[in-house]
Amino acid sequence: MSAVIRVDDFISAGPETLAGKFLRRFWQPVYCAHEILPGRAVPIRIMGENFTLYRGDSGTPHLVGDRCAHRGTQLSVGWIEGDSIRCFYHGWKYDGSGQCVEQPAEPKSFASNMRIPGYPVREYLGLIFAYFGEGEPPPFNRFPKFEDPQYIVDAIRFDRICNYYTNMENSLDNTHVRFVHSRHGEAVQDRAVTGDPVISVEESDWGVRRYSRYPDGTEILFFFGMPNVNYINGQVVDPDVKRVDSLIFKVPVDDDRHVHFEARMMPFSGEQGRQWLERRRTQRAKEAMDRLDLVRPILDGRLRLDDIDPNRADHVLIEDEVAQTGQGAIANRSREHLGRGDIGIVLLRKLWERELRALAEGRPLKPWVYRPDMVPIYPSA
Repeated sequence: MSAVIRVDDFISAGPETLAGKFLRRFWQPVYCAHEILPGRAVPIRIMGENFTLYRGDSGTPHLVGDRCAHRGTQLSVGWIEGDSIRCFYHGWKYDGSGQCVEQPAEPKSFASNMRIPGYPVREYLGLIFAYFGEGEPPPFNRFPKFEDPQYIVDAIRFDRICNYYTNMENSLDNTHVRFVHSRHGEAVQDRAVTGDPVISVEESDWGVRRYSRYPDGTEILFFFGMPNVNYINGQVVDPDVKRVDSLIFKVPVDDDRHVHFEARMMPFSGEQGRQWLERRRTQRAKEAMDRLDLVRPILDGRLRLDDIDPNRADHVLIEDEVAQTGQGAIANRSREHLGRGDIGIVLLRKLWERELRALAEGRPLKPWVYRPDMVPIYPSA
């Protein structure tokens, strides 16, 4: 009998859920590289599980379980020794694979039998990626356009207060732009928001190829990579920058929270790029302290979007947060009525349903493959 898959099965991404098992078959970003220095450790939560991310004294990142195997103390409060991490409580030490390599006051043979989970890690485009699945990791996708030395990559991490799948569906939605983002300065003048687009979508080797055709003849091409990657030529809130290529990953934390990771290819290099990144990161750090505190008052009617400075670096994200969290932290899709403009969302659901059904029935899944020619096209105004 064929497995029954519902849209609600996409929501939960814990280790025992279908969606969680599916997402764990892919490399997922877990942190911004610049946010963790050598010799430091941080606790993180991804897809309903807790982990310890640390960067060894060598600069190499490692991801292991969240607690010491001895008495269950939180491992991230310990300290780094070389490329190992030592527990704060009784000094048990683990290498980057999770193997216990030292236990003060215990026989050496005891340590060799103790280990905690350890995960493959890659650092790329300013993000730290990890593989949480079983067996050997799949090939790691590289994006050659982002490796051009004429550009810097701005890596971003935003906490979001709604389910990850709600944000993913927004990635396949062009018709929201001229309404949700109409307050943003550049969007008002953008040809893409002067009329309603005709959307067409098709399955690609990587996920979804999406076309938007506007009344003035402008045609835009975007790509969505399975299971949770949006590749667009996106909007950037910066007076010196118009549109740049962006890779956006929507990674679950729990059912009602996720992290928006983004790698933006900025047209700077050298010292100019370094100074721009420093200014932008400082600005984002200041804004991060109140960004989520703005969303609830807006949804409660105590604040208006028009009251927020449109020059904030995260203004577009706040608009999206209001629209998506306004559907509920976990959207009730039984009450929605999809239309012609939602065909991207419909296709995404069909692909996910097909893959989860194959997973549930023990059949092979499609080997999703990114190719370097899969780049977004947005004609200059």
